[in-house]
Amino acid sequence: MLRVVMLAVFGLMATVLAVNLVSLDKDGILDSDTLKEFSSFKSRFNRACSDGSAECKRKKQAFKANLKKLKTLNATKKKGGAEYGITEYLDWDPEELKKLVFNIDTLPAPLNISSVDAESRSKRANIGTKDWRATQAVNPIRNQGSCGSCWAFASVAAIEIQSNFLNKRTGAKRRAYSEQHLLNCVAGNTCNGGWPITAMTYAKTKGLARAVNQKYTGKIVACPKKLAVDKPVANVLDMTGKLAQMQSYVQNTGPITAAFYVCNDFYMYTGGVYRTQCTYDNPEFVGGHAVAIIGFGTTADGIDYWLVRNSWGVNWGINGYFMIERGTDTSYFESWGVSGPKAAKIA
Repeated sequence: MLRVVMLAVFGLMATVLAVNLVSLDKDGILDSDTLKEFSSFKSRFNRACSDGSAECKRKKQAFKANLKKLKTLNATKKKGGAEYGITEYLDWDPEELKKLVFNIDTLPAPLNISSVDAESRSKRANIGTKDWRATQAVNPIRNQGSCGSCWAFASVAAIEIQSNFLNKRTGAKRRAYSEQHLLNCVAGNTCNGGWPITAMTYAKTKGLARAVNQKYTGKIVACPKKLAVDKPVANVLDMTGKLAQMQSYVQNTGPITAAFYVCNDFYMYTGGVYRTQCTYDNPEFVGGHAVAIIGFGTTADGIDYWLVRNSWGVNWGINGYFMIERGTDTSYFESWGVSGPKAAKIA
């Protein structure tokens, strides 16, 4: 009887050991639970990772660190704020994540608005909602890749949505313009960042190629000497720090661009209203980012928000979009680089 019991115990121990061996990370970086989450992540985002390789070890280290941050965010999140979850950037290390944003040191400082005037608050409470996607003038979300060309994507989004709407090109008739043209040709604006108002001013004076004629590669090459262009921009307005004008313009004229400071939690955003006050001295600060405001509204909890188009693909945020608190200059969103094109009538 004792022999039978001992054999059963040894058999159970062997089974447990086999299970543990299967669940252990061969690189010794991830515990069994994190390894399961990493395997699920790889399957969801079509990642290849060969155990033992330097690249795979780096990805595992990044995933482990970012997953820890994600769990902390979810443990401390507040009602009415952002939702955080698994995004395709969870295995990107700090240097890779920096490539999605730009260096703020060469750009103007935010106005740093400390409060919103009473008139703006009143107007904000009475403007209702707006979503330019309802016009069918908005093209699908694009992805800038690992080039800090967000300024080009924000500019093109604002330009082409306005232009498509004004010129009655909606649905299948929509026209798409080229971020690559701006990346190649706008002086001073690079994969390390740039300013949307500079890009839109270039489009006003020099014109803008269609995306089909200058496809995006995310790498800068010489500006073409000859390139077929449209002239979709009649004027460019600076609305930095002018909340009431921003709201009125988005409501009545079209999308505008905005720049803001990005902290690490933004990479893990999956929904809700983003309310992080990211500043330069925040230990989680990463860099600056430019986006296109395509609408606004108010949540059931009474939180005013901007509806914003990002350029990180559809696997981030709310199918590529996000909401950020409106009227509070969250992360300098209303006081740093707000500008808008005025579309021109074109054939």
